[in-house]
Amino acid sequence: MIFRSNTVILMLVVSMAVTACGRDKEIFDKNGDFKIRDAGPDEFAIVPTKELEIPEDTTTLPEPALGSVNRVDLVPQKDAVAALGGQPDRLDSTLVANDEQALIAAASRNGVSADIRDQIAEDDKKFNKKNRRKRFERWFGFGSRLKTYQNQSIEQTQELNRLRRQGVRTPSVTSAE
Repeated sequence: MIFRSNTVILMLVVSMAVTACGRDKEIFDKNGDFKIRDAGPDEFAIVPTKELEIPEDTTTLPEPALGSVNRVDLVPQKDAVAALGGQPDRLDSTLVANDEQALIAAASRNGVSADIRDQIAEDDKKFNKKNRRKRFERWFGFGSRLKTYQNQSIEQTQELNRLRRQGVRTPSVTSAE
């Protein structure tokens, strides 16, 4: 009996000594993705600008203001909308356009709840309380949340085949079978 307890204590001491030899920096972030160890430059943070433009009349330029948009900075969303033939200025507007009224009417045909986010959060909290993870999953932080919502998910291949049988075109998807 003494031999076993000494062995267990020795194993604990050795395991603590080995884990103490670890590095100060974390290798993985909270999502489990590998982190880069050195804090070198981020090549994706460097964004090229548009060509400089000199306006025909410099008196029409707005006064510089802190936090204002630079005319040569790229605005990817507006550039994409313009490339697709849309109106990029509408992205800045908070007003509902006339051609969007039908969409809003169709989406709100069964009524609109002002506190929908709070209501969904409360329903989700009740569902999670009723369908708690098992004890070891809670203690050690593992377990799949996907199992909780499994009956609410769509099986992709079956849905794709169902849509194709109805004649819905799915050009971006290759063969489903």
